Amino acid sequence: MIRGLAALALAVLAACAAPPPGLPTGPTVAMGPRTLTSRGIPTAPSSPTGAERALVTAILSDLQHRSFEEGREFCGYVGYDRSGRLVPTRIHRGHESSCPLPPVPADMVLVASFHTHGRYSPWYASEWPTTQDMDTDAADGIAGYIATPGGRLWYVDTRSMTVRQICGRGCLPQDPAYRPEDDGPLRPVMTYEDLRRWEAGAAH
Repeated sequence: MIRGLAALALAVLAACAAPPPGLPTGPTVAMGPRTLTSRGIPTAPSSPTGAERALVTAILSDLQHRSFEEGREFCGYVGYDRSGRLVPTRIHRGHESSCPLPPVPADMVLVASFHTHGRYSPWYASEWPTTQDMDTDAADGIAGYIATPGGRLWYVDTRSMTVRQICGRGCLPQDPAYRPEDDGPLRPVMTYEDLRRWEAGAAH
């Protein structure tokens, strides 16, 4: 069911239409205080619950399959449209270990980014966010969501500069080639400094 909803959402985005009934977008609501990114794009606070979590989970559940099949990352944003509904942007096809985010629609208020971490590879520490992931979201003052080959869903909180697992291994579609013994020193909550220290050690 989730994959069907996400496929429907992606098809509508490609046609530049409004999301249809049935897509988990939530009601029209007050967005809370807005701020501007360095690019002058308005943003609103994120909350990894309710409609926001449902929408991101649906999209990433669908993108996981494409990410494994093609061996590349997929990415986009979620934000409020002019009527106050939470909707996704177009989806960008990235590369093996990176994904340039798509343009932000002129009438969107940004809330969070999202992306997959591609298919399993022993050469990448793909089961948690990277400092680069956090830096990208922090530069725009928004949150982020990351899906891993092991089927984890992470939330990047740039207010506290921490990442936490919203749900653990296998809660999203999992790459059949995934090997849990390669997870590394993963914890349910990690700070930016935790990630930085691990990355510095792994590089040596």
